[in-house]
Amino acid sequence: MRHLPGRANWMAHPQALASMLAADGDLMRRTRAWLADPGSMTIKLKARTQSFAVSLLRQRPGRILADEHVALGVPARSRVVERDVILFGDDRPVVFGHTVLSTSSVKSDWPFFSKLGNTPLGANLFFDPLVGRSPIQYARLAAGHPLMRRIAQALPDVDLPTSLYARRSLFTRRGGVLMVTDVFLPALEALMRPAARPMHQIEKR
Repeated sequence: MRHLPGRANWMAHPQALASMLAADGDLMRRTRAWLADPGSMTIKLKARTQSFAVSLLRQRPGRILADEHVALGVPARSRVVERDVILFGDDRPVVFGHTVLSTSSVKSDWPFFSKLGNTPLGANLFFDPLVGRSPIQYARLAAGHPLMRRIAQALPDVDLPTSLYARRSLFTRRGGVLMVTDVFLPALEALMRPAARPMHQIEKR
């Protein structure tokens, strides 16, 4: 499929991971598992790091991206509220988070959104019984994608590859719809490795 400028080919079925990450090896298997994990990325990162932090890059009104409006169910070039953050694990940037929602639903359906600041979004989404989640979609973002350009601008000292793996899904609360995209940054690879066993758990011989 030909990719249009500024758009990614988002694939809805988990089998898409097989074509995106066709190579064998532990890294590819771990990447598939992390992309498909339906749990909270925040909780997953906290379990793998000694320190976790969120850096807010922007949270303001803007135009919806070209490959987002259909998924969110709004007209092309709609005005939305967007939020971009970098998630840091042990002082390394590991995930770029992008959230977008309709301007009309911020106060009514997502009252906590405007007060998040550097608080991770997952702290609200995964523990609110009113929140539902759609199946995950997957893509490989090329260098020309708007989110790739934002990442390069936010992390000028990081040597980024020509493409990065990403996942996104819709969250619903009452009548409001919010879309969250996670883009996996190069430093995340180290956290995907199996955790070493603590010394006190190693049997003495």
